[in-house]
Amino acid sequence: MRARDVTVEFVGSTSGIEQTLVPREGYTLHALPLQGFAGNPLKQARAALLSLQAILDCRRIIQKLKPTSVLGVGGYASAPAVVAARALGVPTFLHEQNSVPGRLNRLASRFTLETLVTFPSAGESLGRSVWVGMPTRASIFGASREEALRELDLEPPVVVVIGGSGGALRINLAAAEAFGDTTPYSVVQVSGRRDFPRLSTENPRHRILEYVDDIGPYLAAADVVVSRAGAGSLFDVAAAGKAAILIPFPYATGDHQLHNAAYFIERGAAELMPDAGVDAVSLRRRVEDLLRDGERREQMAQQIKSLATPHAAGEVADKLLRARGKEQGP
Repeated sequence: MRARDVTVEFVGSTSGIEQTLVPREGYTLHALPLQGFAGNPLKQARAALLSLQAILDCRRIIQKLKPTSVLGVGGYASAPAVVAARALGVPTFLHEQNSVPGRLNRLASRFTLETLVTFPSAGESLGRSVWVGMPTRASIFGASREEALRELDLEPPVVVVIGGSGGALRINLAAAEAFGDTTPYSVVQVSGRRDFPRLSTENPRHRILEYVDDIGPYLAAADVVVSRAGAGSLFDVAAAGKAAILIPFPYATGDHQLHNAAYFIERGAAELMPDAGVDAVSLRRRVEDLLRDGERREQMAQQIKSLATPHAAGEVADKLLRARGKEQGP
């Protein structure tokens, strides 16, 4: 959108990671005090009141900005923004990242011109759905492995373990133990901020990082990736074309991470490792089995690359720009 000289502004939550990421990338963030609906009845009532107030706040924001279109991408701020935009006749869209739509997106999809989905199966429970795939940063596609190894000062082979921005304690503890002594390969473990203080390593070829702004170079350098199965991480790995061991978060809403992972596993593009079976011994064994099997790694890498969606971001942008003049009634 920026490349097309379009002004983009964000609405988000004061408690979300967008508080840091959006302003740092040079965009305006309208941050609202929102929270999830989980918890006891008192917390649910507070969440509902905050959402109602957010709808009023979003109406004021939209009336001031007069946007061509509004895109919701899930999260606490999506539903209020989409409802407010629809009430004001602004063309609205939704992008559902996961294979199993969340409650907020199922609600918000009733108010949109179209719901754009990453996984074809998600459209079965959403009205007016269109498959576009997952918008992914262009820099990840075709990045040079040699440049990444040199830039990051890594000696191949390389294993990258991604705990996610919030962390994945079972994976992080297992990886710290599995690779913390000596390894004949390099390991980069991106733990997430929550778990980082609990982790340490004695292995000079094992780096534990709290967070990285750009995962692209690390994926470019990797031979094997170990990751949760959130849609963003999965399609980043697909864009890089890397063999992956997926460990879905077992408590994800609707078990959507398992369903996300299944889309890749059923197509021979990744391996599944259940969270309950993760410990230091099993994790190291699975990683080293894959490192030893070059033919298997190459097959997986080719398959997962074929599932990447390099045109998704452009297709979403096209739909938002073409929406000009398509007013929606209240």
